[in-house]
Amino acid sequence: MYRQVLGFYCGYIGVVSNRKKMEENNHIPIVIGNCRPFRIIERETDNWNPTLEQINGKDYDYVKLHRMSTFIDIGIAPFSLGIGYDGSLVLPATKDFATKENTLEKFNQTLGILLLGGIYSESVQPDNISYGTLFFNGYIKIHGGSTGLIAGFHKSIRSKLVGTMDAISLLNPKSISTDEIEKAYKKGKEIFDKLNNLSPNMLLDGTSHYVKNQWSESLIFLWTSVEQLINQIWEKEVINKEIDGVIEGRKSFLKDFRTWTTSARIEALFQQGFIPIEVYKLLNLARKTRNDFIHNGKQLNKEKVDNALTGLFELISLIVSDYKSTTKLAETLNTITQNQRGELFPKKTKLEKNKVTHWLETPAIPGDKHWGDKEYEIIDELVLQPLKKQE
Repeated sequence: MYRQVLGFYCGYIGVVSNRKKMEENNHIPIVIGNCRPFRIIERETDNWNPTLEQINGKDYDYVKLHRMSTFIDIGIAPFSLGIGYDGSLVLPATKDFATKENTLEKFNQTLGILLLGGIYSESVQPDNISYGTLFFNGYIKIHGGSTGLIAGFHKSIRSKLVGTMDAISLLNPKSISTDEIEKAYKKGKEIFDKLNNLSPNMLLDGTSHYVKNQWSESLIFLWTSVEQLINQIWEKEVINKEIDGVIEGRKSFLKDFRTWTTSARIEALFQQGFIPIEVYKLLNLARKTRNDFIHNGKQLNKEKVDNALTGLFELISLIVSDYKSTTKLAETLNTITQNQRGELFPKKTKLEKNKVTHWLETPAIPGDKHWGDKEYEIIDELVLQPLKKQE
């Protein structure tokens, strides 16, 4: 692992010219990104299995949570992006990644590629980016820079200062192997290489807002991604199509967005058979929803944004399958919808015994049946009064 770290970061450590200096400078500055969901990234020999007693007693292996698990080539040679055992994303604090904007773009670009490769993640947000240290022995330490709850969670579990409610996340968390990550990145990269116009960051932002029920933000990102893909098909199948004897200026005419709006391009591509009718319907519903929201501020809901989400992934499937299938990304789409946050008021109010594995008693408050007869403060003007029944 020591060689691996040096190999990936040798370009940044160029100032270290001899063994003595290496011993004095045994680390490099890094930038760290954290996102949902929390997962353990395991190598073949790893096994994360602390007991409930160890977690409650803060006696779990906190050192392992500081360790790197793998590095992947994301096209920033001679460097690579590192992934920690606790799922933290790591980039070297070079000039290219000296701002949150640049690191955010690269983190989310990577996660967007992994999403299409089959590994679900939500986007890293600016307040969950930290700075820290990567030691040559392959361990990372978070110092500061972030104010987000997710970054705070990762720092707290590493320092054993995690609260009781958050600590339960360490019990039987989901895990992903380093091999799965490498395969997913390769698969996702192959898909994105066919999507010349699509921004992986834009895609990831759209799906991340979707699972959090942030409909307006999700719609904007998803529809922008749709337009990017429509433009790609339009350029390939219409603008760049070689036709003998065409008049001069044809390509400039077809590139004109004022004449060939997205809606006009969708219609033309549908009539030429590049977009099947089921996708055509979804895109037109999504377009109408987007226009109603932008121009009239009409309220959005899940059903309306679903059209944009499904239409987008079916468009991706069409492009990567040479217009033969709309279901190539069906599994990824299903994973996104499964991770959507629940309704405000759960339909099931009582859990079955086999659904509950651990209990945690919460402190009683006045009004709870087990409060007892203990005294507490009462402010008369805040006490609720029954409404009189109107005749």
